Amino acid sequence: MRLHIFNPDHDLALAANLRNFTAPHAGRQLRSDLGFLPALWAETGDYVLVDDVAVAENAYRKLKLNNRTDVQFINYDELYLCIDPKEDIDIQPWGWNKALWVKLNHYGIPEFLLPRIAQIDTIRDLSHRRLAVNLLDKLQGMPYVTGFSCVCFSYEEVLLFLDKNKDIVVKAPWSSSGRGVRYMERETVDINALQWISNTIIKQGGVTAEIKCQKVHDFAVEFIADKNGQVKACGLSLFTTVRGAYTGNILMSEREKEEWLWNYIPQEDFNAIIQEIEKFLTYNIGGNYVGPLGVDMMVVADEHHVKNDGSPSFLINPCIEINLRRTMGHVALALSQNGHLGNMHIDYDGHNYKFRITGQQ
Repeated sequence: MRLHIFNPDHDLALAANLRNFTAPHAGRQLRSDLGFLPALWAETGDYVLVDDVAVAENAYRKLKLNNRTDVQFINYDELYLCIDPKEDIDIQPWGWNKALWVKLNHYGIPEFLLPRIAQIDTIRDLSHRRLAVNLLDKLQGMPYVTGFSCVCFSYEEVLLFLDKNKDIVVKAPWSSSGRGVRYMERETVDINALQWISNTIIKQGGVTAEIKCQKVHDFAVEFIADKNGQVKACGLSLFTTVRGAYTGNILMSEREKEEWLWNYIPQEDFNAIIQEIEKFLTYNIGGNYVGPLGVDMMVVADEHHVKNDGSPSFLINPCIEINLRRTMGHVALALSQNGHLGNMHIDYDGHNYKFRITGQQ
């Protein structure tokens, strides 16, 4: 039996690192409106924890999915329903953090069913962006790989990095999609950005700085870390963003996604990159993290070369960031593997978030 939880404020909770954390209004609204999402990959007999059962059931029903499983939506006051002394329950949140641990325990989930707090601390430490910095450094020198990033502990280090590179992206060590990111140009000294960098370093101990690439397409590779400590790729994710914030996924078969990618990078070279990532993640997180994760990547224009026929040449930035949690890419995989093709959107109408699947085939 499994208990699934959609807690999209996870990244913000990691940054705060508080046992009692209250997400901003947008995070609470997203959790409330889309709390039903785990029903898309849950199995018959599983529970899905939501803020409001009626809202979740109504939103899930409106999707009109033919492969609906018999899952039970429950709220926090009903958590006792999934506690069976004769059967262990596998709790699978979007991501583990101290605030979620404390809230589940407060509402009756006993400690023996929860990860140890030391494990939560380890997951937070591994979620720091330096893991992505180290992975990108590990992949340097492989064919078609581009990109460079580093950890900075003062705004002077950031300015030195900026002076050596034309345009850069500065990120907080723990931050969610579209948040905790600043773009800087060498020709313009952004006082507000420098103030944000200084404040972030005070709060989180540092920032990461990376060379801004000439983006062609966003995509990701989704992985699963198993209980034996092995990390394996499980599929591609083609997603869209607006000003760095996630907006949706393209739902395609795995073969179609692969054929799309091979237009930019040879299959054998990309597979070699994935094998190195699997080795790196297995060594660095294996045994300390179990569950889904994703590595965001980017198809980048090669400004210095063209192909023999004169067409554009492309490179891959194989590690924009590592999300040590379930991702929307995993949601898209669950849908496409069940035959739902088209586009997966998350829209905001000024009051509520809407999850839609359009152009279904």
